[in-house]
Amino acid sequence: MSIPSAPKKICVYVDGFNLYHAVDELKDNRLKWLNFYSLAKSFEKPGEKLNKVYFFTAVLTWNYDKQQRHRNFIAAQEALGVRVIEANFKKVSKFCHPMNRFCKNHEEKQTDVAIAVTLLEDAMRDEFDRAILVTADSDQMPLVTSVKRLFPDKWITLSAPPGRAHMARELGAVVHDRKPLSVGRLHAHRMPRDIYDQNGNKVASMPALYLD
Repeated sequence: MSIPSAPKKICVYVDGFNLYHAVDELKDNRLKWLNFYSLAKSFEKPGEKLNKVYFFTAVLTWNYDKQQRHRNFIAAQEALGVRVIEANFKKVSKFCHPMNRFCKNHEEKQTDVAIAVTLLEDAMRDEFDRAILVTADSDQMPLVTSVKRLFPDKWITLSAPPGRAHMARELGAVVHDRKPLSVGRLHAHRMPRDIYDQNGNKVASMPALYLD
């Protein structure tokens, strides 16, 4: 009697801000309360099994209300089994054309590197047979080409957020295949209003802003 082969493992890597800005442009706040774990499960093909889900993000520090909403969202993801990896923001000076001078601003730092390092480490540890990148950031092209060269048995799927496929053309040209993230799929994977941990304790609630 033949022994069934083990299911192929998949890992999903969510570029939080890339997805957030795409969702924000849809003008539907309900889609900001997403269940990244069940969304990742929806990428499974027959014979595959979800191994890990990562959410890469950075929490801003200069707006208390937004910071609290973000921490609330992170708590919800962690309770659902998502691994959250935080980067940070740094102050930068950029030329502001409307004001014709340099202005202080904040830029997210380290997320691109964190995604690349995490995915490469997972490839080295044989944590996945297929990796799904949820992003439209062309900065991940060197990552993809390196994985393909070093781990020819690994497969990489690109899932560009809604409305961002045109931004991901270069990245889409180097991955093995593409599965655009549709608005319908996002709607199918919204979280319930309240999120509870394994002990039944409520750890997060949907902000009122996301109810409409």
